[in-house]
Amino acid sequence: MKAAKALSRMLGAIWFRRMRVEGPPLPDGPVLLLLNHPNALLDPMVAAALLPRTPRFVAKATLWKQPVLRPFLAFFNPIPVHRAQEGGDADATAKTFAAVHKAFAKGDIVGLFPEGISHGMPDLAPLKTGAARLALSYGGELSVVPAGLVYGERRLFRQGVLLRLGEAVPFEDLKSHGLEPDKVRAFTARIREALKPLTLHGGEAERLKLAQNLAWMLADASTAVSDLDAFRRRVQELLPKLEAMTPEDRRRLRRRVRAAQRWLRQNGLRPDQVGHPYPFQEIAAWIPRAGLRLLLAPLLLPFALLFAPPVWIVDRAVRALAREVDMVATTGILAGLALILAWTAGLGWLLHHEGLAWWLAPLSWIPAFLGLRLFERLKEDVQAVRGFRARRAKAAPRLLQAKRMLLEAFPELG
Repeated sequence: MKAAKALSRMLGAIWFRRMRVEGPPLPDGPVLLLLNHPNALLDPMVAAALLPRTPRFVAKATLWKQPVLRPFLAFFNPIPVHRAQEGGDADATAKTFAAVHKAFAKGDIVGLFPEGISHGMPDLAPLKTGAARLALSYGGELSVVPAGLVYGERRLFRQGVLLRLGEAVPFEDLKSHGLEPDKVRAFTARIREALKPLTLHGGEAERLKLAQNLAWMLADASTAVSDLDAFRRRVQELLPKLEAMTPEDRRRLRRRVRAAQRWLRQNGLRPDQVGHPYPFQEIAAWIPRAGLRLLLAPLLLPFALLFAPPVWIVDRAVRALAREVDMVATTGILAGLALILAWTAGLGWLLHHEGLAWWLAPLSWIPAFLGLRLFERLKEDVQAVRGFRARRAKAAPRLLQAKRMLLEAFPELG
C-alpha cells in the first residue's frame, strides 16, 4: 500500500493545487471509512494521499474489465464486490463480506462509498445498506467513521480539495440485534445524518447553488487555495436559513448576488479584494517576493510551456466529451497521464535523434512542475495588482456595503 500512497500523492500534487485533511484523527485499529462520492476515481486517490494509513477500498468488480484501470487497481489492491445487477450472487456477497472482515481483523482501514455511485447530484444519493451490514456483521471492535470530500471546482485542473473527517458513528446499541432489517435501516439513517454535514450536499439544487455563491462572496481567496472547511461550514449553516425564506426573498437575494458577481467579473476581481486596505507592511513584503518570481520566470516557464500542449489538448477534449460532471476530472487525469507520457517519449526520441541524452525528457518534468507553480503565483501577483488598482473603483463602496449587509443578514458567513 506504500506504492498506492506514493502514486496518490504524486498525482494529487499534479492535479490539485491544495490538498487538506481536517477533523479528528482516525481511531487506532480497524476502521470502516464512509465517504461521499462526487468525483469518481479521484475520491479514493484523495483519501489515500491524505490519510496516514492507506485505506483498502471496496470497488465494483466491473472496474477490472476496464484495461486502463487495471494498473491502478494493482496499486490500490481494492476488495471487489459483485453486485446482483452485474451478475453477482449470494456466494459472491459472502466472499466480499469475508474479505472485508479479514481486513478488519488485520486492523486495516476499509473505504466504502455508501451511495454506491459517483454522481453530480446536489444531495446525497440514497445510501445502500451494505455499510451498515458490514459493520453489524463483524464480531470484533470496529470504528465507523464518516468523511466528506469537498472540491473547490471539481471539473478544473489545479483546484483545491478537502477531506473532512467526522466523529465515529455509534452503533453499540444495534450490534446485539445482528442484521435485523429495521436495525440495518436505522444504522444506515445514522450514517447519512453523520455524513451529510461533512459535505457540500444540501438538497434542492437552486438553493444549494445560492448558498455556495453566498459563501464564496465571503471567501478568503480563490477556489484553488481558499479554506474549503470554512466554505463547507458556511454552506451547511446557510441552507436552513435559505429554506426558511420565502421564494420571493430568495429571488431578490439571488439577483443581488448575481449583480455583485457580474461586477466582479467585469473588473477581474475576487470578493476578498473588495474593501481590502492593502497596508504598507503587506505591500512592502510582497514586492521582493514578486520580484524574485519575475527573475525565476525565464528559467522555469519555458519548461512549463514545453508541456502545455498536451495539457491544453486534454483540457479541451475532456470538457467537450465528458458527459457526467463527476467524470470530468477522472477522465482528465487518466487521459492527461497517458498523453504526457507519450509526449515525453516523443521528446526523448527527438533528443536522442539530435545526439542528446533521451533521459533529459523525463527529467524535465521537475522544472516543468516548478514552472507551473511559478505561473500560478505570477497570476496571483497580477490579480493583486488588479485589486490594488481597483480599490477606488466607483462601484466598490456599493459592493462593500452589500457584503456588510450579507454579514448582518447571515452572521454564519463571518
